[in-house]
Amino acid sequence: MSVTPDKRDITDSSLGEMESLAGELTGKRFAGRQLFSWIHRHHTSDFSEMTNLSKEFRSYLNEAYTIKLPDVEQTQESGIDGTKKYLLSLRDGENIETVFIPGRRNTICVSSQVGCPLGCRFCLTGTMKLKRNLTPSEIAGQIYAVDEMLKQGTDAFQNIVFMGMGEPFLNHDAVMAGIDMICDDLGMGIAMKRITISTVGIIPGIYRLADSHSKVRLAVSLHAADNDLRTEIVPVNRKYPLYELKEAMQYYTQQTGERLTLEYCLIGGINDSISCAKDLVTFIHGLSCKINLIRYNPAPGLPDDFAGPSEESVQAFMDYLYPRCPAVTLRKSMGSDILAACGQLANSTAKS
Repeated sequence: MSVTPDKRDITDSSLGEMESLAGELTGKRFAGRQLFSWIHRHHTSDFSEMTNLSKEFRSYLNEAYTIKLPDVEQTQESGIDGTKKYLLSLRDGENIETVFIPGRRNTICVSSQVGCPLGCRFCLTGTMKLKRNLTPSEIAGQIYAVDEMLKQGTDAFQNIVFMGMGEPFLNHDAVMAGIDMICDDLGMGIAMKRITISTVGIIPGIYRLADSHSKVRLAVSLHAADNDLRTEIVPVNRKYPLYELKEAMQYYTQQTGERLTLEYCLIGGINDSISCAKDLVTFIHGLSCKINLIRYNPAPGLPDDFAGPSEESVQAFMDYLYPRCPAVTLRKSMGSDILAACGQLANSTAKS
């Protein structure tokens, strides 16, 4: 068999592509399923350890291909709440951050891009700008890396949220392919209903998810229900204004029968007034949703005029929303002491 001189990373190959490769080389497509399982269930990066594959097939794979999943370069653990932040190195030397959030439903917070192009004013990732999109295996590989780290202790995860670095719907195909890898029965077999994609409001992505019949859950980062104010906080609102966003969200709930989540970051003196709460109540009329409130998390590099809300304003905001809104939750900020909370990811653990 001829061998490609430059090794190709096989980790981004789909199950079907691995089956085709195995069929062509060995005449046994099921060997591709075994290969997929070694990588995506057992997280094996050494072809020689794939003992149920033929020696000839393993030899070819070793000469022609490589396996490069994200590696944990640094780990930080919150001294307050046990949140763990992992700095992961990628195949080209870039870095991303992934977070494990302990709690009633232990959750892994996953990144979809190196940096982000959207520049939301409350988010440190946006200050990095966009360096590149992640590949499917770099997305799935975050789960594998954190899972292996958790196995060294007593923790295990239940849920996955795409709320880390980047905008998932600006890397839609790779995100969904990465989800397919971790949800496949030959992979980790994770149920799609345990996965939530959070978007800042990329409308085409919402429609695509609605039409895909995927069981993945949807969250929308709203942060203001007044169009001008939202544009100030979330600049992409100029392209995808609130009235169009609401139409997309209604389409999603109608197509899927699922309630979506609206995320609202309370910024002191900016969007935490009773007037803002009234706008929010008006906006959600006719929309099947629940609201997650979270306090703004300051970080070096974010606007000087942004601050966390007072306890009084948070309570008043919540008291106005409920029972006018069907479900309102105040989400606890986790990992803020290690810059791992909402809006604080920007490779701050990277070595200088």
